[in-house]
Amino acid sequence: MNKITSVTSFLLAALAVHAWQLPAAEPSASVSFPFSLGIIDPDAKEKRPPYIVMFEGGVDKEGHDIRGPLGRLEALRGASKMFPESNQDPGLPVVLRGLRFHSTNNADGTASGYDVELQGEFNAVRVHAAVDDAKQFFSGQRTTFVLTGEKNYGVYAYVSSIKMDVQLKGREIQIFKIEGDFNFREGLSTYTSKTKKLTPPAGRDFLFRGETADLPNLPSI
Repeated sequence: MNKITSVTSFLLAALAVHAWQLPAAEPSASVSFPFSLGIIDPDAKEKRPPYIVMFEGGVDKEGHDIRGPLGRLEALRGASKMFPESNQDPGLPVVLRGLRFHSTNNADGTASGYDVELQGEFNAVRVHAAVDDAKQFFSGQRTTFVLTGEKNYGVYAYVSSIKMDVQLKGREIQIFKIEGDFNFREGLSTYTSKTKKLTPPAGRDFLFRGETADLPNLPSI
């Protein structure tokens, strides 16, 4: 079995984007591709990316203790160096390092397609986004990205979903809400997480923010 190098690869394999129904516009001239945004946790002392924890406390949706299966799953992907403290968490940490947007063009220079790459600590997942939906995002409209994925590694398999309510403001991004679900199978046993729902803290109208950054070229899964 190939080593699973990043829990973030569980987040998505296919992308659907739902946006407010306003006329699509071309991306601003200030945006060049690939366009990379590092996600930042405003509550961190340094500009570090956030991570979320699925199966908090090491229990599943029914309250069953699944620290054993989670520990074996984390052992396959390796220990975190960005967040060494997360290695002691009984749950399943998922790093949200950044987003990178790619564009392909027709012969006349108009956009023919867009890809979105979500980066974790060790690798990235790159998926396709519809042209009109991507243009709506780049025109500054508040957009909901619904990212779902499914993978089967034999002994381990998973189905996951994450929803991000975001808005591009100039060359920065604000993330207003995150909602995620995760279930995985080890052998014949399947474990389902409680739905993770994150909203802005009191006194702030956004959860996380992002700014242009030189993200690494990580291997895609």
